[in-house]
Amino acid sequence: MAEADTPSPDEEPGDLASRATDRIVDAVGALRSRTTEPLLTATRAIVYGTFATVVGTAFLALVGIGLFRLLDTVLPGESWSAFLALGAACVAAGAWLWSRRTRSAG
Repeated sequence: MAEADTPSPDEEPGDLASRATDRIVDAVGALRSRTTEPLLTATRAIVYGTFATVVGTAFLALVGIGLFRLLDTVLPGESWSAFLALGAACVAAGAWLWSRRTRSAG
């Protein structure tokens, strides 16, 4: 019984070339799936992560500016009242985060 890869004597030479080409294409595809695709995935993650960081930073800055202007308009007094309110909120958030920290063993 002949193996599946061994050509029979009655096969045409064109079929042998086609099978050899298919093997080369499969080998290149397998090599690419092991090397290039993980690299492309990592590169996409870096690019999208950088973009999200830049957009998030700009968003937070604009929200902070808008919140300050809203407080400056709503609260009585000059800008000091808005500074006082935002400062108190930041101190409260910092105290809450400080209380939730994990203590080091040393």
